[in-house]
Amino acid sequence: MPASDHPTPVPDLGTYMAEDTTEGTPRLGKVTAWDGELVHLEPPGGGAPWSAAPAGLRRPSERERALIRVLTRPVTATRSAARAPRTFPEPPVVLSVEPVPPAVPAPGCATCALAAERERQQLRDRDHSAAVDSRIEMRGHPHGRP
Repeated sequence: MPASDHPTPVPDLGTYMAEDTTEGTPRLGKVTAWDGELVHLEPPGGGAPWSAAPAGLRRPSERERALIRVLTRPVTATRSAARAPRTFPEPPVVLSVEPVPPAVPAPGCATCALAAERERQQLRDRDHSAAVDSRIEMRGHPHGRP
């Protein structure tokens, strides 16, 4: 019987295999089942399982086996992490419930008087962001100072 007539051996359940892809990065997977035609694999460390023909699988290289060990190794707490002191967040910031008094316009300044009137209207309309903008405009307006 010619060598090509021999069926491809199926890897044992639980062994890790590699499948070369067209992207150049091999897919690594643990053999979970064989249905007579396809081998079913799942990636080390979790992920979406896939199926492959036994002829397209090979044993992983030493570098690939090292990657499989890293991906399947359970994460354990270190001593320093186990002994780390517990920290608690700072207490919450308590904001005043008192409304901020409206800004006082500079005497005799038409620009400040207009900004103060706009601020009062914006506070009545509950547009607090625009009211703050009017207050900043009033405070930043020059009044004969150098």
